[in-house]
Amino acid sequence: MNDRASDAPPAVEQAVPESKKRTRDVNALEPKEPRAAHKVRKLVPPRPFPTVPTSVSATGPRSAHTEGKNYICVTRRTELGAYLRRCKDVFLKDGYKTLHLSAMGAAIPHLMQLALSLPPILPYSPDEIHTEVKTGTVEVQDELIPEDDDEDISYRTRGKSTVSVVIKIGDGVDEPAAGAAKVPRRKNNVGRAATGSAHNAGRAKGAAPAAEQLIYREDDMGET
Repeated sequence: MNDRASDAPPAVEQAVPESKKRTRDVNALEPKEPRAAHKVRKLVPPRPFPTVPTSVSATGPRSAHTEGKNYICVTRRTELGAYLRRCKDVFLKDGYKTLHLSAMGAAIPHLMQLALSLPPILPYSPDEIHTEVKTGTVEVQDELIPEDDDEDISYRTRGKSTVSVVIKIGDGVDEPAAGAAKVPRRKNNVGRAATGSAHNAGRAKGAAPAAEQLIYREDDMGET
């Protein structure tokens, strides 16, 4: 048994490079800084355009909004089919010739899929549909809330990718006029009342003035 153990080849020790040894020694000597304990709350990023145009009442129903329907912010919360129907109505029902789409961050793939799926369902030839894509970066802020109540809340700024897509039909100049709103019709009774009052006023102008009545008091009657 001892002879067999002596015949076995000696174990080969693996040589460790000097660079790795130095790296390990430096990491062991450097003190690790404790991480700041805080919660990160992402603030709402700025929108590329307002949800409701300034010339339209924000409290009114959405069906009454005639301006700004061709500006759409794409998010992941809304399905692709809903966006396709909405964009198609912008061209066919609302009469717009230009559609502005915008998305940021994780919603960019959703926007790209929408931009590729929309032209085939429109009743226009491919030569009339022009698509323009622009990329950019917007600054967003995060709120850092410390777990220690004695510390103040801090903020950090980071960049977020944005993509905007503009789809034009033809030259894209046949958009509805900005601020154009439907004029409500008068009710029939209001019109009739206005006509009747004007007719009566005309009669009063042509008629002779009524005789003025004189009223005497008893004192005046006694003196005479």
